[in-house]
Amino acid sequence: MSDKINAEKVIQYHHFPAKPRGDASSMISQSLPMAAMFMRNKMLSWAAFFLAVQAFLNEPNHKPSGPDDAAQQPPFLRVVFAFISLGTCYMDLIFPGTNPMLRNAAKAASTAAASATGTATP
Repeated sequence: MSDKINAEKVIQYHHFPAKPRGDASSMISQSLPMAAMFMRNKMLSWAAFFLAVQAFLNEPNHKPSGPDDAAQQPPFLRVVFAFISLGTCYMDLIFPGTNPMLRNAAKAASTAAASATGTATP
């Protein structure tokens, strides 16, 4: 065996970067904030926020190039939409009277307190 390399058989490597592809995370990060708003689920809302931030940070590496990918939401809009879903889920902290369960619990507590003290409830 010889250790010499035949220069005629050497093929130079040419790197061709992979094209960005549409992945499922873009679909999830677009639809998850809406599901979190409808269900008022805080875990879904936080997951949507973190997925949107991840899409925003990866946007320079996976910028849409074709006409099919141009119809997707921009990553910044996904972050704003996810932030709005967080605000919707935590709206009870800002406006506590909007939750019907809290309203019914307060009414039951006032009724129980009034019956314990013997006063009439309005």
